[in-house]
Amino acid sequence: MNLMTIAIWVWLIASLSLFCSCTKKKATAPEEPDEPAQTLMQEYFPLRHGDSWTWEVIGDYYVVEEFVDGDLSLGEPYTDNNQNGIFDYGDTYEDLNNNGRYDGPNDPWTAPIPFVDRNGNGEYDAPNGFWDEGELFLDMDGNGVYSWACTLSLHASVLYPYPQDEVMILGGQFLGTYSNCEPGGMWAELDLYSNDSLGLRWHGHIDLEDTRDFLAELCQPSVIAKADPKVEDVVFSSHCFLSNAWLCSTFEAIEDVSVPAGVFKDCFKFQFYALSWDWSMEKYNGVSYRWYAKDVGLVKSVGPKPGEYRVLQSATVGSVSYP
Repeated sequence: MNLMTIAIWVWLIASLSLFCSCTKKKATAPEEPDEPAQTLMQEYFPLRHGDSWTWEVIGDYYVVEEFVDGDLSLGEPYTDNNQNGIFDYGDTYEDLNNNGRYDGPNDPWTAPIPFVDRNGNGEYDAPNGFWDEGELFLDMDGNGVYSWACTLSLHASVLYPYPQDEVMILGGQFLGTYSNCEPGGMWAELDLYSNDSLGLRWHGHIDLEDTRDFLAELCQPSVIAKADPKVEDVVFSSHCFLSNAWLCSTFEAIEDVSVPAGVFKDCFKFQFYALSWDWSMEKYNGVSYRWYAKDVGLVKSVGPKPGEYRVLQSATVGSVSYP
């Protein structure tokens, strides 16, 4: 075998090896891409369905305490023949006021129809739209006096995801005790958030007393923090629903925070400057500060008005309870 023949065989073997190598490589399925890792801000503002928080709040809310207006008419006694819980044609009743018809709990009260004497004065008091001495009320601030409450407990939880853009609706309830010592609560406003690769964003505010705020969910959201924020990051954003409304968010520092729910290390401290917010959001204009703890969420906020604060009393986040 001469040198030329040897060279040809070497070339053929090398070519065949290269061909097999390429063929094998083409036959291998490409690797599946890794799932995107959780962003840093998602750890500091978790939005899991069912998570809940309770804050002590003073200054930024003034809530009119609910009350039970007037006495409760029980209606005329009747025999519930089909046992459906309501008066039907054919049921027999006692015509106590002799007017020839059945008077139920929702009909105007007349003597001697029985009633619940809520204020204990021995007389039937019709609802009048005002609180009268002796009527039950929801004592939000625990001072024993029917009034506006500005120191109270705000309980919030992730209620359910919004159908669009995986927005989460964070619903709140003011907790208190009725003047007869029974526990109670009344709804607070709802906020719409998302927290993903685009960062922590506020989509809208739903005030149950201002239906116009329902439209906020359709607008460009305000960015509260980047997905993976770094100290000294500044985010400047607007919200199309609120005319000329602006929000400047600054990641100011990493600090430890002590609140009734516990001591939280290395919290993210943000400064917020809100300008030209109106309607129900007007109270947030100015400079305020918020601290977020890892795996917990908002643990403290201060401002924008002097004396306004919110501190975490308790929470259940990701099945972990605080304190």
